[in-house]
Amino acid sequence: MIIDETLVDLLRHGRPDPGHRYAGSLNDPLSAIGWRQMRGAVRTIAPWQVVVTSPLQRCCEFAQKLAKDYRAPVRVIDEFREIHFGDWEGKEVEELMLEDDAALQAFWADPVNNTPPSGEPLVDFQARILAAWQQLLIDCQGQHSLLVCHSGVQRVIVGSVLNIPLQSLFSLETPYAGLSRVRIVDDPEHGRHSSLVFHAGVR
Repeated sequence: MIIDETLVDLLRHGRPDPGHRYAGSLNDPLSAIGWRQMRGAVRTIAPWQVVVTSPLQRCCEFAQKLAKDYRAPVRVIDEFREIHFGDWEGKEVEELMLEDDAALQAFWADPVNNTPPSGEPLVDFQARILAAWQQLLIDCQGQHSLLVCHSGVQRVIVGSVLNIPLQSLFSLETPYAGLSRVRIVDDPEHGRHSSLVFHAGVR
């Protein structure tokens, strides 16, 4: 009987430029601080066999540089891009509080049923991410891979492993350059089991 173990490390991007706003699908670059944050996060991790990344440059540029350093293949997966915040993209929280505080408070209280104007519904975002996640587990089975991604992506994947309700995902903290690890064990007799090894850099 062969039992496969797959490890996937989830690395949120570092601080972008500009920071502290709803970036969503915007293609903001990493700041100099963000580069340092991400380098520090991976300094003591063993080399990965494959690096997977969101196409947005705050993830992709670091992932491609890291993959080159480790001489590992890199795969850019469009489905791992961040949730689209619609009309809120590019705006800071303070700005939204002045423009439409009621909508912002409703989103924070119940993000499933209060999508930002013209934004991507959280249910659709979750479905997109989990479909890409399942494909990643097929493609990288038995390997140790790195997924460079966004706060929302990290929350959805970790939330699925821990069976956290969708409306409670924002209770998961995902700091810049926070690193999480998921272990997936495929046992022919007992099926698949996923577990969270550590989250947000706490190991």
